[in-house]
Amino acid sequence: MTRWTWGCLVAVVLPFFGALILVFGFVMPPVWRDDDRLDALLDRVLTHPLPPETSELSDQRDADFGRGLFGGNGDYCDYRIRIVLQTKRTQEEIRRHYGKATIKGAEENATLSLFFEDTGDTSGRRVIVEVTDRHGSDWDWRCT
Repeated sequence: MTRWTWGCLVAVVLPFFGALILVFGFVMPPVWRDDDRLDALLDRVLTHPLPPETSELSDQRDADFGRGLFGGNGDYCDYRIRIVLQTKRTQEEIRRHYGKATIKGAEENATLSLFFEDTGDTSGRRVIVEVTDRHGSDWDWRCT
């Protein structure tokens, strides 16, 4: 190959590699960091002990991440974890159990909410445990 051919090849390929370096060097680290934060929050939620006579319906587990999940606007990232439990316990017992819970979020403690779906049958009571967290976006393009 001649120098001219090599020069043309480099002129075509170099911008492509420059764009890859830009994406993986500057754009992706905040994305990977926030994905790790969501995974860590999910792990903390799942390792929190369940109330007695309660099990998780793992096929109904949900983890979500993005901007504006809870309304409003601003430069922040929202995390939401939902797990569905099946229990024989009363609403009051479940509230008492999770009222003592402290689950660490990205910057401070996460917020925990409970939603009850009583079917009347003591073996089929369902509880949705929702854990939410929010922090500044730190350059994650999904949150700006």
